[in-house]
Amino acid sequence: MLVLSLIALIAACAALYGFIQWFNNYTQAKARYEFFTKGHTAAVVLSYGMMFFGTQWFKSAMTSNEDILNGVVVIIIGAIILISVIVNNFRNTPKKLALIGTVAQLILYVPIAIAAVFIVLMMLAVLAQTKPTYNLNSRD
Repeated sequence: MLVLSLIALIAACAALYGFIQWFNNYTQAKARYEFFTKGHTAAVVLSYGMMFFGTQWFKSAMTSNEDILNGVVVIIIGAIILISVIVNNFRNTPKKLALIGTVAQLILYVPIAIAAVFIVLMMLAVLAQTKPTYNLNSRD
């Protein structure tokens, strides 16, 4: 069952990548604008992360009767980043294409953001591995 799940995950990633490439080519031909770029990906993933962790911070502060302003500020910064991407989409493309592209961005960047979190955590785990220490002066 694990093999089937991995095959399905790889197929879903390939389909997502194929759709993103097709959509970028389509919007490049129609409006000379690409919705799925590295900059947009970084901005949306960062904003989703900030809104998620800001919400967690806000909830934690609410339950422990602490200052909730920190979580609210993080949420607002994440929302401002996301709104700036949306405004950029609408400024550079026709309204109909901007609406379709923005909705596609907001939906498709959710699994990309989740995958990015896991990839970053795996990279940090690999980089933080402890290496064995050898004592050369030992008499054992």
